[in-house]
Amino acid sequence: MSKKLFAAFYALALALAISPLSAVAQTNGSVSTGFTRSTGGGEKPIIKVKWEMRGGTQGADDSIAAGAQLLPSGQYQVNTSVTYCAVATDPDGLADINAVYADVFYPEDVSFHNGASGCHEPVHDEVLLSQLSKANGLALICDAIRNNNNNLPEWATGYDYAEICAQDGELQKETAAVYCGTRELSYEDPDGMYWVDVHAADKAGLDSDILQNKLVYLPLTAFAVDFTSVDYGNVKLNTHKIKNGNLTFSNGDGLPTVRNTGNTRMTLLVKQDDMGLGTTNGVSNVEYDGRVGSDATFSIYNPGVWEPLENTLELSEDDEVDFSILVKKFPNTNGNYTGTMQLDAQTEAHPSCGE
Repeated sequence: MSKKLFAAFYALALALAISPLSAVAQTNGSVSTGFTRSTGGGEKPIIKVKWEMRGGTQGADDSIAAGAQLLPSGQYQVNTSVTYCAVATDPDGLADINAVYADVFYPEDVSFHNGASGCHEPVHDEVLLSQLSKANGLALICDAIRNNNNNLPEWATGYDYAEICAQDGELQKETAAVYCGTRELSYEDPDGMYWVDVHAADKAGLDSDILQNKLVYLPLTAFAVDFTSVDYGNVKLNTHKIKNGNLTFSNGDGLPTVRNTGNTRMTLLVKQDDMGLGTTNGVSNVEYDGRVGSDATFSIYNPGVWEPLENTLELSEDDEVDFSILVKKFPNTNGNYTGTMQLDAQTEAHPSCGE
């Protein structure tokens, strides 16, 4: 091989060895990144007061107790709108406030959905609060809430209505403002005390102290069923006749299903009259059975007695309801028998965190 040809092959090999293609082929696809938050001078913003209220209202909640107390809808997939508000100021001027945020957390002592959720986890992502106009802010905190629901807000130390709403105060002078944002609590979020943190951040990167309180999501035990009658059909003497349910919540299929629509766990209760079958020697001529879920044991109950049916319904759970009847003696008449069944529910506690 000539010296010129050898030199050409050597140069080509060297170029390939240091080419970008070769360098890319040797990486593992992972690139580290980072930065340092820049904080400027000045003073940090201040949260003077905060509160929660039913969404779309002027400071209304569902109890006269201090703080916000809100009820769920008790209806399937109908959520509760909640508005989070605060009054924020900044010693360097209101224009220095970049944003005001609310963070909402589930009760710290409650788990739900088989322990997959709850236990002080965030309910949703951070809520950005928007600045209200001067007139709307004053009307909300200094009129509607102060006059109609004055124990709703949580105050930072050193602040009160007199300071916030003074004729020469910061709301009037627009060196402070009311900020609000709205989100929903689900119909199936568990009852309990929810933590709410509010803080403000200014344009220099400084954060206010967090002002914290608890929002109470009041308990409501509620359910829905997809049946209005239970027809056992032809029933023989001393023979259990079962009416099975199914897992499909659908009106009109004739197969009983129950749905938990509240924010508590619940047990279904049932009571039935004797359908005109009467008694013999003081003992009912009929007895009934019922259960929620095919894995449960039938609960036996006599006419006129409330009976809890085995198996607790979890939040938003659908389950089948099976009923049965056992006639021990018929009256000396033939024909059809009709009666009335009543349904109710009892509240069951949520599992504690760690269970």
